[in-house]
Amino acid sequence: MADTVSKAIVYRKLTGLHRGFGLMSQLWLGGDHLLHLTSTGYTETYRRCYLREIQSMLIVHTARRTYIAIVLAVLMWIIAMIMLTAGSGWVGFAILAAAFAPFFLWNHLLGAGCRVVVITAVQQEKVPSLSRLPKTRRIIAELKPLIETAQAGLIVGPVEEAVIETSATPAPVEIPPHLPPALPPPLPST
Repeated sequence: MADTVSKAIVYRKLTGLHRGFGLMSQLWLGGDHLLHLTSTGYTETYRRCYLREIQSMLIVHTARRTYIAIVLAVLMWIIAMIMLTAGSGWVGFAILAAAFAPFFLWNHLLGAGCRVVVITAVQQEKVPSLSRLPKTRRIIAELKPLIETAQAGLIVGPVEEAVIETSATPAPVEIPPHLPPALPPPLPST
């Protein structure tokens, strides 16, 4: 009976569920691979990136934090203009500022935006769930020793240099019969 029990792969969640426009993303760590889950709400896609095959993890800085701050400021300005035309007093504007301040603070504390691409020999996998730089740095710092351990056996010893023997005079070059003859030397200038 004990022989029929198969070992189940235990996964650990690295990122929470990141929601974007029509796409949800999550990153999990298995025993020897990363599992990237993307979902549209109707379909789910699972992609494995084995730790021994990861060549690099590319991090590109984005202006995500700035864009979100601009959207929040525009929304706050529109509401303030509506309140101004309605004749709202300073108490209304104070309430508006108090309502938007936590969102500005939350956006700022999450850190700068980034985009991450995991590169292997056969694929380049974008990971939308790694969208803020502090969280990305923390997860990559956690993955780096695991990747190095998985790839430790793949490193080949130093490459020995091949000795090529050459003679003092180069061998004559034979022109194959199917090629046209060589061009004549250029004419001397007068």
